[in-house]
Amino acid sequence: MGRINGHEETIGDVFSDKYAFTIPPYQRPYSWETDQANELIDDLVIAQKESLKGADVTPYFLGSIVLIKKENESESEVIDGQQRLTTLSLLLSALRFLLPEKGVKAVTEMLLEEGNEYKGTKDRFRLTLRKRDSEFFRDKILKAEGIDDLKANQDKLPDPQARLRRNAILLYERLEELTEEERANLARYIVQHTFIIIVSTPDLDSAFRIFSVLNDRGMDLSVADILKAEIVGAISESEQSVYTNKWEESEENLGTENFAELFSYIRMIHGKKKARGTILNEFRAQVKAKTHPKEFIDKELIPYSDALREINGSAYESSLDASKLNRLFGYLRRIRDRDWMPPALLFLSQNHDDLDSLLRFFKDLERLAMGLWLLRFTVNHRIERYAALMKVMEEGGDLYADDSPLQLSGEEQDDVVRVLDGNIYQVSPAAKRLPIMLRLDEALSSGEANYNLPYTSVEHILPQNPIEGGEWMQWWPDQEVREQNVHRLANLALLNRKQNSAARNFEFATKKDKYFLGKDGSSPFQLTTRLANEDRWTFEEFEKIQKEYVAKLREIWRLRNNLFQADSQ
Repeated sequence: MGRINGHEETIGDVFSDKYAFTIPPYQRPYSWETDQANELIDDLVIAQKESLKGADVTPYFLGSIVLIKKENESESEVIDGQQRLTTLSLLLSALRFLLPEKGVKAVTEMLLEEGNEYKGTKDRFRLTLRKRDSEFFRDKILKAEGIDDLKANQDKLPDPQARLRRNAILLYERLEELTEEERANLARYIVQHTFIIIVSTPDLDSAFRIFSVLNDRGMDLSVADILKAEIVGAISESEQSVYTNKWEESEENLGTENFAELFSYIRMIHGKKKARGTILNEFRAQVKAKTHPKEFIDKELIPYSDALREINGSAYESSLDASKLNRLFGYLRRIRDRDWMPPALLFLSQNHDDLDSLLRFFKDLERLAMGLWLLRFTVNHRIERYAALMKVMEEGGDLYADDSPLQLSGEEQDDVVRVLDGNIYQVSPAAKRLPIMLRLDEALSSGEANYNLPYTSVEHILPQNPIEGGEWMQWWPDQEVREQNVHRLANLALLNRKQNSAARNFEFATKKDKYFLGKDGSSPFQLTTRLANEDRWTFEEFEKIQKEYVAKLREIWRLRNNLFQADSQ
């Protein structure tokens, strides 16, 4: 194990000839959002102002960073600390545009080490990001002569570069709010009185050991970051670059947040039970310890990453018509929990080119997921059910047998029908009733509906509290009948705007024409447009449509008819 050095440095010394920072290819991309950048500059501004209150300047510490660095050499691979070093570079770069000429020169020297022709050295930036983002960081930010070009650039950028652009603009605008004197004081405070603890070691193994210890103590490193270091780091050096690119392409295609979630799904595919410890430790034991690094990336990370991207974006492509499958993905995503995702990834990756098999499976998976959700299965019960499903999948069992975990039992089907035909508004919170209604609406519109709307809300047709003596009370005179039916499915309509409490007690004609329907007498929702054909809204009209709606949902999810047959006898 290499010798470990630890000492504190001012930001002025950190961004000096002592260090030439590079982000190694296995590191995660830049991931700080504007919240973290805002917090950093807030902390620095407050610390600088507080320091003026005492006789001595109070220093401010920005935590520690971990480097692979040999003694007496400046080259430094950043194992931990990329986010702070990069954001500090953005802050220094913004300061250049707002300081007097002397300040500009001093700050520029902190970003760029000028070459010396007599020493045979070339210009180099103090910080070089990973290859995918280094050119953008260098040319668009560090070399920029002003902020205007960055503000005007509306090009679609990969997530890390978009974050760099947003944070660079944010920090500039925050500095612009300060007076010239305040900016100068802040610059001096950052350079002279803000400290970072540098922890360095000359070899990779020691650096990773430090890296893991710091993470266990709460550093902001994600599971994906650590696993990338461990898995890619275990591949021979001659192939590391190839597998780093594969890993990073998957991450970029999915986006940072979705990529981080992927590892919990993969762990569930392997472990088939709820995590009892940390995802990191369980992934190490259940996945990493049992698969070769290259095999994991080629046969699991990439296929599952592709499958997750297709499901999240309804982006499956086929030479045949894939629209039905992509709609099924959309229905599943409306369900709040994601416990169904591991079996979805497993089946999609294993049967990727068989559209008929995919349609059959995902139609049943959506039925199962919605059924478990409507019946309020606990998370433990849902996980057990999906674990049993994956076990049957891996053993090659019949997924479509009546006793398969993929299928709703007869009793479960009856219970789902009871929920759908019951007090759906109060029994199910908004997170449940809205997906049910959208699913029904799309079925009634033959799959032509488009729900890309800024607002979607649910409104009662018969008001919850009708005014005494009004039309509603004449049509629904029996209080018990009103209370039994006001929250059922047929008495609910979809609106493409926020609810208007003042409109809820309107008479039916006024409510229908001015509230439910637009000027052209229509709505984006089939459930609501159908009201145009109704002149009255009595129990008879309601009951007819209620039966139709429940029948349509039974048809969609293949729910048996035992309850209604029993009622009719």
